[in-house]
Amino acid sequence: MTATDPLSGPDKEQALKELAGTTLFGSLPAGILETLLPHVALITLSEGGTLFSQGERARNVYVLSSGIIALSRASGDAERVVALIEPGETFAEAVMFLRSQQYPVSAKALEASRLWAIDAEHFTQMLSLSTDACLSLIQCMTGHLIEQLVDIERLTLHTATSRFIAYLLAHTEREAGGSSIVHLKVPKSVIASRLSIVPATLSRTLAKLSREGLLEVYDSDILITDIEGLQARASEVSPQKVV
Repeated sequence: MTATDPLSGPDKEQALKELAGTTLFGSLPAGILETLLPHVALITLSEGGTLFSQGERARNVYVLSSGIIALSRASGDAERVVALIEPGETFAEAVMFLRSQQYPVSAKALEASRLWAIDAEHFTQMLSLSTDACLSLIQCMTGHLIEQLVDIERLTLHTATSRFIAYLLAHTEREAGGSSIVHLKVPKSVIASRLSIVPATLSRTLAKLSREGLLEVYDSDILITDIEGLQARASEVSPQKVV
């Protein structure tokens, strides 16, 4: 991991633009946002690089500029991916309010990544000076909470197949020719961990959906051949959860 000196020139302009494009910082008056820039650093990570480890003291709030970051939590001998951060997203905002002020997860780059690191102390000072900043933080944290509630619903009620289909539908792109395709940007093992699915089960699910004519698999690209059929399967409830 490498970090730059205080931002200047093009980096400063890019940081201002990308921070302003996030939910957390987007509604702030330009003057307040600019006061943060002296406390923003550009961090670059190579593939597999660790940004921070679970239990480490929290020092920054982050905005991902490019790449993909996996947040994972270890419990005993097991470790599960709990979130995949994509460009334009913020993370570690709520840690500042934990009594321990320690990261509850680890963060690792799944590909070469660039991030803006905002000093946590100055971030909290900004909150004390700006009602807009506080409201933006509440909005951002509420969004994260809703995402967690959706995750809990899927994990407790839906089958592994429906969870994977929901993931595919959320990442489907329309090609120029009108076809629907999913470009898997992370290894299938990471997706399986994120969805609480055993990798072997994920492989069998892909094979089954392919046999049913719903999709075709081409290495890291998945061509959706029957999107209506997939959508119908997305709400499939686990039989043991039906009462």
